[in-house]
Amino acid sequence: MSYVVLITRAAERDLEHLPREAQRQARAAIRALADDPRPAGSLQLRDAKGVKRLRVGDYRAAYTVDDGSRAVNVLRIGHRSTFYKRLKGE
Repeated sequence: MSYVVLITRAAERDLEHLPREAQRQARAAIRALADDPRPAGSLQLRDAKGVKRLRVGDYRAAYTVDDGSRAVNVLRIGHRSTFYKRLKGE
């Protein structure tokens, strides 16, 4: 059974600011979370409780998984050089 993928407004804005090819790759990776919310390579972030990280090329997506409601919430998307700094700032 698949999960529902929800993208926050902040993540949607982040996605719009990515280059076209990175947008395409990120959207495909996010859609794939519906079938497998914990794919190989996704990691639990140390400083953020319950937040996982997904690598998409040079970009990262932060998300949470709610097994009770079978939902994946995509929180933020960004380039690896600034992604972790922005997550800590929130």
